Amino acid sequence: MPQSEDIHSKMEDVQEKYLEQKERLLGAIDSAKTILSDLRIFNRDSWVVRYPQLRDQSAEESTPVEVSTSKAPKRKSIRRSLSFADDPTFQTDVVLTPARKGMARSMTLASIADETAEEQSNEEDEDRLVAPSDAADFHVFRLDLKLGSHGSSSSPAALVSQLEKASIANLLDDRIGASMNHINKLRQRVEDKSSKVLVTGDLNAGKSTFVNALLKREVMPVDQQPCTTAFCEVHDAADNDGKEELHILKEGIPYSREDESTYTRADLSELESIVSENENVQQMLKVYLRDARSPTESLLSNGIVDISLIDAPGLNRDSMKTTAVFARQEEIDVVVFVVSAENHFTLSAKEFLWNASNEKAYLFIVVNKYEQIRDKAKCRRLVLEQIKQLSPRTFEDAEDLVHFVDSASAFQKDSQSFENLESSLRSFVLVKRAKSKLTPASTYLTHLLSDVDLLVGANAIVAETELERALEDLNRSRPVLEKMKNGREALDESLEHVEEAGSSRSRMRTKEILNDALVRVGQGKLGVEVSGLNMPSYPGFLGIWEYAREVRKTLLTSVDIAVKLAEDEARKITSTGVDKVFQLGEDHLPEGVERSRRVFMPEAMFSTDKLARKKARRQSGALLAGGVYTLGISLGQRPDMLETTFFDIFDVQHQFRIHFSDKSSEEEGEEGC
Repeated sequence: MPQSEDIHSKMEDVQEKYLEQKERLLGAIDSAKTILSDLRIFNRDSWVVRYPQLRDQSAEESTPVEVSTSKAPKRKSIRRSLSFADDPTFQTDVVLTPARKGMARSMTLASIADETAEEQSNEEDEDRLVAPSDAADFHVFRLDLKLGSHGSSSSPAALVSQLEKASIANLLDDRIGASMNHINKLRQRVEDKSSKVLVTGDLNAGKSTFVNALLKREVMPVDQQPCTTAFCEVHDAADNDGKEELHILKEGIPYSREDESTYTRADLSELESIVSENENVQQMLKVYLRDARSPTESLLSNGIVDISLIDAPGLNRDSMKTTAVFARQEEIDVVVFVVSAENHFTLSAKEFLWNASNEKAYLFIVVNKYEQIRDKAKCRRLVLEQIKQLSPRTFEDAEDLVHFVDSASAFQKDSQSFENLESSLRSFVLVKRAKSKLTPASTYLTHLLSDVDLLVGANAIVAETELERALEDLNRSRPVLEKMKNGREALDESLEHVEEAGSSRSRMRTKEILNDALVRVGQGKLGVEVSGLNMPSYPGFLGIWEYAREVRKTLLTSVDIAVKLAEDEARKITSTGVDKVFQLGEDHLPEGVERSRRVFMPEAMFSTDKLARKKARRQSGALLAGGVYTLGISLGQRPDMLETTFFDIFDVQHQFRIHFSDKSSEEEGEEGC
């Protein structure tokens, strides 16, 4: 079979396997989205999700648990101390088992794990979905509580512990919502048949030089000073009807090559001037290039997959562009990170690679300007040590993914190191598409579901604890409840008796006091005899009108005093009844049942002023039975009741009875005789 046919057959096999993995991954993405949606609903409606804190135990306590059999291998579980951000006082020991292929990460109480420990096989660490060192950490759901832009709290847990459960649940809900949005982007990326390759790195690392070396053309502007300030997305000219040109995208308008209103055309020769003149403007540029090389050599025109090569601004140029690069990497399939062999990885580079590693297990790293280093062995060793910490999977595959080159020399002479880099990059992007395009999504889902497992395991433990506590409270309360049910009928009868007796007594005494007062007033006497209240003296005929008014006022005031006396009597009777009710509670309520903390205030009875009641309630801090004053009849203060008339001075009816009743009586006597 000819070599070309053999290569074509292999590519078809690779493509078929890629499509199978792609369909499985799309199903996993949809399932993960459903899980997150259910988790948000559960958090909002059923359970306030608690945020766990896992701390290392002391060296003596953190020794891995061993099965009590000489033949049994050591368990690869990890012991941690579990508490919760909103309740640091809750603390228990747990055992975390990192996830393996086909299994989820598990969390169990340490005591249970010790009792049920079973023999486990010595799986290789490569079979772990989550490394043992990362088993106790959140990846996607980690709460970042940095204070300001240049520092973070020395104890983030101390900050979170000051929040309420609901606040932490809201933070988690926001993070879950962001993850759901990211999953939607993942799905679009996986379904997209093209592949996007982002070339980024620190300032002056040689990104543009590297891109030019890949394209074998001087396209991107190169200078000793940082000059790439725009996102330059390079496509094959075949995607633009074979025309080489530059499209300047309009801000805020979705780009469409068929719609010229979304961009401005320019010649490729204008690229350098456009970039330099708009140094302070964040631009998006589409660059369409023809690559005369054969598909077996060209990355853009490869005949297999549509490739877009994105040259991004350098990190740390300014905060806005750095943030833009961070955000842009979410829609990228492959990250090619260019680092200077002279400076190694800066803080910005480490932060970017750490964020990218949460999703992209494999990164393509180019160590540029390597030929200018004298001690190349030391440089290689230091860079690989940093990569091992930043991206362990990349380090494991360093032979294919980490390349030490000098991009500038690739134009001047044949460079075997750069040729190896090109071959590896083509293989990574085109042949190993399952690793370059699908693995980032798979890695993100693995970390996401691992975090869900950690949340579920921790919340299951606290839920079990709360359930046990609730059952204990229920068992203690059930006998009390039964006793209260049995005594309810007798208590109801006693309460009714107290209520009837009190109300009857109050009604009777009120009627007696007021009737007696009214009878006395009808006889021209004071309703009640009290010190300080006397009938006015007769001033003579000339003052008789004012005298009548004062008499009326005094008599009405005595009625007011009688009402007050009736109220006082009712307060005493009610206080006695309340004491009896409290005593009934003491007699009938079982021991341990909380007693009422209500405070009865007799002086608050008979109030008609709602504002006064509220004010008294706030001032006293007690629950009041009524207002703060009397009923407020105040008959002696009402002008309409004090109006004096002619009939107040001359009792016409009395005189009529005297004169006519006596005459009628005499006539009746004579007729009788």
